[in-house]
Amino acid sequence: MSAIANTSYNATPRTALGTTAARKLRTAGGVPLTISRRGQPSQHLTLDAKSAAHLKAHVVHLCEIQIDGKPVTALRGEIATDCLTDQIKHIDLIAVEPGSEIEVEVAVTPDARDCPGVKTGGIVERRLRFLRVACKADAIPDGLSLDLSKTQMGETIVASQVPLPKGLRLITNPKALVLSVVIPRATKVEEPKPGDAPVAAAAAPADGAKAADAKAGDPKAAAGAKPAAGAKPADAKKK
Repeated sequence: MSAIANTSYNATPRTALGTTAARKLRTAGGVPLTISRRGQPSQHLTLDAKSAAHLKAHVVHLCEIQIDGKPVTALRGEIATDCLTDQIKHIDLIAVEPGSEIEVEVAVTPDARDCPGVKTGGIVERRLRFLRVACKADAIPDGLSLDLSKTQMGETIVASQVPLPKGLRLITNPKALVLSVVIPRATKVEEPKPGDAPVAAAAAPADGAKAADAKAGDPKAAAGAKPAAGAKPADAKKK
């Protein structure tokens, strides 16, 4: 289960909001942090860049934010980064009560080490990497293990077939396809084997030879043919 031990961060309130203020804050080594609460105004805070990087790398679901000495349990939300430098631009968290029910996305981890379909040459083709579930905020699993030791070639696994720990309720469509065990597509072109006879090239016509325009025995073709030099027509009358 997800824990918040060793994932506590100190944050300070901030009053300067907007794009310009956020840019100045990042230049000074801080990262804008917002904690949203259901039915209450959001809290705008500042987190130092080192803590922000640690949160991004290590927090899967829950963390604790210390604000003026008061702890707030929060669920990881969106972390915006620069597409070129990967610098963290903003962090969004959601405040939760440890015993309340929330909806989260949990990663599915297939175990294909003993999969019969894989052993016969198949591959695992994944469609869904996360399932959305409802559970207590303090009972979020780190992941969902999926045993494929009985999955044959050509078989599929849907969301309802993924085992859920006690206390979790599936939100994702139960019929949603999670993965399939399929035959890999052939991508390598076979090369000729040694000893195979090469394909004979079509013989080129002899120099000066012309292709016949008519089939042999065609009377029309014969009628249009010119007689040899000096020869007289066969039906010409003798004088």
